[in-house]
Amino acid sequence: MRRVCLTAIIAAGVAASIPVLAQKQGQLFISLMSPDGKPVEGLTAADVTISEDGMECKTTKVEAVAWPTKLQVLVDNGRSNTNPINPLQSGLKEFFAQIPDGVEMSMYAIAGTPRPIVKPTTDKQKLIDGIPLIAPDSGAGQFFDALLEASERVDKDKTPGYHTIVMIGSDFGAMRALDRDFQKLQLNVFNHGITTHVMINIGGQGGTQSGGAQVDLGLNITKVSGGRFENFNGTNRLATLLPEIGKQVAQSIALQSHQYRVSYDRPAKPNEKGGSVSATVKREGVVHISLHGNH
Repeated sequence: MRRVCLTAIIAAGVAASIPVLAQKQGQLFISLMSPDGKPVEGLTAADVTISEDGMECKTTKVEAVAWPTKLQVLVDNGRSNTNPINPLQSGLKEFFAQIPDGVEMSMYAIAGTPRPIVKPTTDKQKLIDGIPLIAPDSGAGQFFDALLEASERVDKDKTPGYHTIVMIGSDFGAMRALDRDFQKLQLNVFNHGITTHVMINIGGQGGTQSGGAQVDLGLNITKVSGGRFENFNGTNRLATLLPEIGKQVAQSIALQSHQYRVSYDRPAKPNEKGGSVSATVKREGVVHISLHGNH
């Protein structure tokens, strides 16, 4: 029997406008792997006990879900990340090599005039073949706009799935964002459980150690989404950093591919400011829980 605790992300700054706080029915996702690494089959409501802020809740439904993962890769192809371009190209190739076959992926260049390089496809080779099509651009990367547009593509997708965004950015150029658009990005990421990984080359403004607005946004959005944030100085790091991120994404896909969606009755007076949710599973194995199924 395993018990795990999840500190609910609804305690974050965007919590006040998240509709889930007013819902009587709660939901979370459980990934359960046996000690030998195989998915555990046949989990039922009798196997799962949910507690919210220390109050035991009635588990009403446990259902197996096998939703696909959909991955968007955003590449700042401005001068910071393409001088020289070889580390970016080799890093991307190794990144895609880490991703399991059959995952829907797309790739976008975001410097100057953002454009799709490879539209959504499950053909990994198309992504690899598209890497040489990422041409250096003298313009600044549209860091915020690209993230917002990627989140809006997820928002428009009405099919069940787990979504991941990988941003290869830089601090070159000014970043401007209206408060309402920033709020929209946060809500899209939270409401759809979009795991967002952000890498920022901080050499674009003379090798600053902070990276300015892009770093602040990257830190914020990865915290909201449970993703990974990395800043680096110089394009050479991309040759090793991108495969690291690729391996992490692949591990998340493995967890996401076999999960249970658990529904439960929330306490009569839930903590509207957010809190912690725990699950006790009466089966042996390694348990991961999340609010949206993203890992």
